[in-house]
Amino acid sequence: MTLRASLTALAFMALATMLCPVHQAVARPLDEVVAAKVLRVVVYRDNPPFSYMAGEEVRGIDVDLAHAIARELGVKAEIVARMFAEDVDDDLRFNVWKGPYSEGGVGDVMMHVPVDRDLMARNPLAVISNAYFQERVALAIDTKRLTPPITFDVFLEHKIGAQYSTVADYFLLRYADGKLINNIAHYTKLEKGVDEFLKGDTAAMLEVQSSLEGVMHTKGAKAEFIDLPMPGLARKTWLIGTAVKDNSRDLGYAVGNALEALKSSGELKEIFARHGVTYIAPE
Repeated sequence: MTLRASLTALAFMALATMLCPVHQAVARPLDEVVAAKVLRVVVYRDNPPFSYMAGEEVRGIDVDLAHAIARELGVKAEIVARMFAEDVDDDLRFNVWKGPYSEGGVGDVMMHVPVDRDLMARNPLAVISNAYFQERVALAIDTKRLTPPITFDVFLEHKIGAQYSTVADYFLLRYADGKLINNIAHYTKLEKGVDEFLKGDTAAMLEVQSSLEGVMHTKGAKAEFIDLPMPGLARKTWLIGTAVKDNSRDLGYAVGNALEALKSSGELKEIFARHGVTYIAPE
C-alpha cells in the first residue's frame, strides 16, 4: 500500500470513529439490565398526557409506568425523552435497534408503540408487544345542551369541535355527504378547542379520549364521553404497548410480567387516574 493510500485509509477510519461514538448505549437482554441495575426507557418528549417536558423534567403516564416497571424488575428507570420522527418506523429504528445519527444510542425498552401487525412485519428487528392501553376516538358532550341518546345528526344544529387534519376531522367532514361542515369548529391546538368547549362555544368535541381527558385534567375539568358508531372512520381504536430489540425478547417478557402485576394490583389504573385519564384495558 502506498503512503497516500495509507493516509487515505487512516482518514476514513478517523471519520468513522467520529460518526460512531464509542459510548453509545446499546439495547440489552434482561440479565444485563439486572446486572447494571438500570432500565433505559425511551418516551416521547411531546406526547401529553403520556409523556411531556415540564421544564427539565419528563412527566406523564408513560414516565410513571416506566418507573413502576423498573421497580418490579428490581432496577431503576433511566428516562430518555426523544422527539417524534417522521413515522413510527423511524422511531423504532432510532430508539430500539439502531440509534439516532448523532448521539444517545437506543433504549432497553420504548413506550407507547402501536401494537399493529403491519408495523411489526415492517420492523423485524424490534419486538412489539405488551399492550397496556386501548386508545379510542370518542365524543365528549356538554350534558347541559345535549342529552343522550344522540347521533351525529344533532350537529346539524349544534357546533362540534375537531382538530384540523385528524381522523375525527375527516369523519365529520364526510358525515352525511358533508352536511355538518358549517357546524365544525376547527382548531390547531387541542387546548384552544377545550377552552371553546368549556366556554360553551361548542356543544361537543370529537377527539382521542386520553388526549382530551389529559388537557381537561390540567384545567380542573371533566367531560362525559359517548362511544358512537363511526362508519368509515379509518381507525376508531388502537392498542399501545412496548418495543424491545429482537435480541432482548427475555426483557420484553419480563416487562410484560411487570405490567400484569401492576394491572392485578390496581396500580396501572391508578397511574392513569393521576393524570386524569380513564384506563381502558386492551381488547
